[in-house]
Amino acid sequence: MPLNVPDPPPGVPDQVMSKLHAFADGAKFTTPALRGARKDHLGLSTPHQVFTMGLDDIASGGGLGRAQPVGWRFLIQDGGRTIAGAETTLAADGTHEVSQLNEGPFVAATDDAMTAIHNLPQLEAAGFELRLLRIPALYMMAMWLHAPATDLLVPLAPSPIAKEGKPIPPAEFFADLSELARQTTPPA
Repeated sequence: MPLNVPDPPPGVPDQVMSKLHAFADGAKFTTPALRGARKDHLGLSTPHQVFTMGLDDIASGGGLGRAQPVGWRFLIQDGGRTIAGAETTLAADGTHEVSQLNEGPFVAATDDAMTAIHNLPQLEAAGFELRLLRIPALYMMAMWLHAPATDLLVPLAPSPIAKEGKPIPPAEFFADLSELARQTTPPA
């Protein structure tokens, strides 16, 4: 089975592209790659739902069941080359709003991780759905490969636990993070 890249909610990709075009038309991009991109060459790829976990979830031994969906993320491409990321946030009324465009280190790390993920032998057997797990308090992001029977996490560089680009089971991932979370959490 190939990697399942889920379909975002209807209209969300169009909304993101409209925002990209509006920024390009108004010369509002502040990051180098987007500022230098040609509007007619911009495209979106690799949609994946974004989940987040808090520091308390990690410190208390919580697992992936504590991850909360918060929006969608797309890779922005210029002529087929990944140059940035775009994210939406779920608004109170259930609609999606474009919340950020960025060229930070996690964009290149995602592109690198996708190459590694497509070469995983486990991919054929499990039919994973692509997701992103973010733990802001620990500056941690990982591609989350979810299947009904199993999950794998691929930490993105820079990672506080290292293991960037390597698929690891949730138990190992959270064991590595739990001590870091306890050290970061102030005593009650």
